[in-house]
Amino acid sequence: MNIRINRRVALGIAAVLAVGLVRWATSDVCVSAWAFQGVKVYRCPDGDFRQTLGLRAEGLAREATGTVQVSAEAHGVTGEAWVRLNAPVRRLEASLFLVDAGGKESPLAPEKGWEQRDSDFALSARVKLPALPDGDYTLRARVTTPLGTGTVDAPLALYAPARVHVLTDRPLYEPGHQVRFRAVVLRARDLAPIDGRPGTWFVTDPSGEVVLEQRMPAGPWGVVSGDFPLDRGAPTGTWTARWTSGEASGEASFQVKPFTLPRFRVEAVSTRPFWRVGESPVVEGRVVYSSGAPVADAAVDVSWNASGRWPAPLEWLDAKAKDALPRKARTDGSGRFRLTLPRVPYDLRGQATLSAWLSATDPAGDQVQGGASVLLAEDALAVSAVTELSDGLADGYSNRVYLRATTADGRLLPGAELTVKRAWDPRDEGVRAVTDEDGVASFQLDPGPPVNVLLPAMPVRRPPPPPPVRLGSVRELLSQDGSPALEDQLALERWLESLRPCARFVSPDAGTTQVTLGVRVAAGGSVVDVVPDGSPLGSCLASVVRGRSLPPGRERMLGLTLAVLDPGLPSLTFEVLDVAGASEELEEALHAAALDARECLPANLSLSAALPAVLTWRTRPKQREVEVGWSSLPREEDMLPSAHLSCIQSRFSRLVLSTEPGSAMGVVRFTAEPAGSGSDEEVAQETTLLGYELVVSAKAGKEELGSTKWVVHPAGLPPARLRATPVLARVGDEVRIELLRGPDFNGKLPEELLLMAGEKELKAKVENKAARFRLPEDFEGWAEASWAGAVARVYVAPRAQLALEVAPDKTAYAPGELAHLQVHTRVDGKDGPAAVGLFGVDESLSQLVPLPGTGALDGMRPAPTVASPAFDVLDGTALAMGRIRGANAAAATLLRVSGVPKREDGERRLSLQVSTPFEPDVELTEPFYRVLSELTVQARAWEESAPQGETLSPAGMAKLWEKALEACEKRGEAVTDAYGRRLKLSRLPPELLALTDPRAVVVNGTRLPEDVENWGAWVAREAP
Repeated sequence: MNIRINRRVALGIAAVLAVGLVRWATSDVCVSAWAFQGVKVYRCPDGDFRQTLGLRAEGLAREATGTVQVSAEAHGVTGEAWVRLNAPVRRLEASLFLVDAGGKESPLAPEKGWEQRDSDFALSARVKLPALPDGDYTLRARVTTPLGTGTVDAPLALYAPARVHVLTDRPLYEPGHQVRFRAVVLRARDLAPIDGRPGTWFVTDPSGEVVLEQRMPAGPWGVVSGDFPLDRGAPTGTWTARWTSGEASGEASFQVKPFTLPRFRVEAVSTRPFWRVGESPVVEGRVVYSSGAPVADAAVDVSWNASGRWPAPLEWLDAKAKDALPRKARTDGSGRFRLTLPRVPYDLRGQATLSAWLSATDPAGDQVQGGASVLLAEDALAVSAVTELSDGLADGYSNRVYLRATTADGRLLPGAELTVKRAWDPRDEGVRAVTDEDGVASFQLDPGPPVNVLLPAMPVRRPPPPPPVRLGSVRELLSQDGSPALEDQLALERWLESLRPCARFVSPDAGTTQVTLGVRVAAGGSVVDVVPDGSPLGSCLASVVRGRSLPPGRERMLGLTLAVLDPGLPSLTFEVLDVAGASEELEEALHAAALDARECLPANLSLSAALPAVLTWRTRPKQREVEVGWSSLPREEDMLPSAHLSCIQSRFSRLVLSTEPGSAMGVVRFTAEPAGSGSDEEVAQETTLLGYELVVSAKAGKEELGSTKWVVHPAGLPPARLRATPVLARVGDEVRIELLRGPDFNGKLPEELLLMAGEKELKAKVENKAARFRLPEDFEGWAEASWAGAVARVYVAPRAQLALEVAPDKTAYAPGELAHLQVHTRVDGKDGPAAVGLFGVDESLSQLVPLPGTGALDGMRPAPTVASPAFDVLDGTALAMGRIRGANAAAATLLRVSGVPKREDGERRLSLQVSTPFEPDVELTEPFYRVLSELTVQARAWEESAPQGETLSPAGMAKLWEKALEACEKRGEAVTDAYGRRLKLSRLPPELLALTDPRAVVVNGTRLPEDVENWGAWVAREAP
């Protein structure tokens, strides 16, 4: 009995404890939400939970595994003050789908199932996307939770890295024309065409407005075409056609403007590739109609421009000079013309180019333009070099030198024998090598100790001095407007040459002097009076003007302003030696006389020369005129010839001072100075540098092709170098890399060397200072090896090499005749299929705009970065496009490569994050305004039917709101918020509740009580 009682007591106590424990554990948790919906919130929601779904992915790519996370979040609200409740849903199931552009769903199963994370209860899985064509897809997650089932979609753009090239059928259109454009899209990894890749055409006008947006996928061979009709009122300027697919895009620009194709063209060419010293260049040209018929008696105007380090003779470019380059020509009956140029001077250094701009005018007055160029060359051979030592040579070392030889005009000399000799050693027999297909020869050369190399000076062409006297301004004082007559202006211009001798009074230090003269001219045109400014220069000008005349007419009084420049004559300097002291007035008088005596000095004076006599002078009080005498000096070698002395003495025969002097005496010694002495004018000077001057000669068989000099600077050896052989390899080839040490190398050779061939790492042992590697059979592109700061590179060209031949079935066609083109494509030397696009344009269009050339697609293949092109012509693009055929040329070009293009092995992995939207305020707005509209109707009806004097209290407004809710519900309209709660006034947010205030709804103010009760406070208190 006692045992049974004890058991009941114990069970009771246990039950009490269990209930207490549960209450304590759930004191801050809504048990129903936790137990039935898997949502843990501190309070139960007022209304229903709303669910949003989240989808997050990282590292997604085709045929690659990434991570996908799916989550669900519950959103609720409490009944007090709109406190929001947000918490993750802890129980959920998910499935993934991949949706294509057509909306078809394909299940996407996780690799190892879903795992739920403890931190946020999201489901996570590793997912591998299948191999899919390029395009825009949707990653869809379908999620089921206790709150319901929903889907969340994320856009998934799956595009392989690609290169796009766009071209139009021509670069110039008129408004109203049809623009045709075409694009080709290639996979960046291997430049293979991507068939069916989605993309969009965009056409943009000059203002930047998109006038065409058209989805157009790529067709076979990755080619996509489009067209766009230009309106007749289309704006002129630069338009753009762009095709975009994923992140890849390409565009082409074209011009839109009215134009007329030229009816004829002018062509001209030098009759020789280049011209040397002593030869007279000849240019022959023709003017022909587009049909091929000659344009007879056409006038050809020519303008010239010279380029290059060597300055062309100034008279060549002076149209008025006797030895000027020809400026005009006229075609004969066959439409041909000929231009003969002056002989090439013997001071030609290096190369220079004369460019001619031709303008031909036919008998009808139409004009076309063309051009021609003439190359002048000192040597028939041109060479350029690339060495392993920054294009220098090291003393006492066998230097690897790559020498490229061409004719002066750049024609290659493949198979020619080059000989390199030291120019300073007549006994040097030289070294010889044969050039490869690109005209490049490889030498091992030790130049010996560097020597002083003398570089000939470039000639200096000084332009002719400007006219020493120029007419500044002219005022006609007797004219109302102050302007002289045109015939007087022209006559005054003709006076200037006669005034030239007076310019001797402008000293070299002054440079330019302004002089004003007053001139009185009689009606007959003779000058009757001249007023100078009192200076020696003004007096000289006035004396000349007095002997001139103007056209007869009315009487004139002119104010002339003349700008007088130093004429560049030799000058006479002097030194005054006195006994009792010379005055400043004497110095001024001597200076004026010395300027006057400049015309007595020899114009070709090149060195300073003392006069063979000195001037003796004596001044006395109250006597302004200076007593002057001359005393001969002992003859010396560098003195001025005595033949000039009498003229000079005549200019000092009468020296008059401006004021009365004191008693003094002395002598004056004179020195004649050449014109321009002490100025900064350029002087031709030879250049001496420390280096090597080598003579390079070339011959083909027994024919001597010419010789030239090659000047190179000394260089030092780096601590370490790597040299690969061959540098242009094929798949499966063996590559040998030599390790070359310099005198400053410290350390040991490595036991093995690494060669990175794409992502593959090849290792080879270093034996006999070299390592040998076998290239993989599936590799193409760039391979690199590095050691001690040195880098060696090997390039494996793509296997498929495409060649295209296009030939017409006839050489000429009649208008309206159908032309047939034979198109022949070869892949790796064998006939093979290829995509070929043909655009035909009138050749005369090239006279208006440049037409695309054979290198239009060069940018599609990634090219290496080069510090500077090898031999100034072979760059990374030439190497990547397979235009370099010779092994020596390729090795020289690789020495200039500073960086290789990044290998694009796969597509970029995608990361994305989306969630389904939930905007409770937006979802509340529509039903609220629907009920508010009904409330307004109810209020108007009450205002009309209520007894006179009855007012609408807050409680009455609450009843009207309830009636409005019921009316909407009867019509089947939703009257709930985002959480499924009925739109009670107490559940409205303050901004919406204010719209239901009686004072905002009732129109007649007499229907409102005079005692105003706060509407918001009443609703909060009564909770209607």
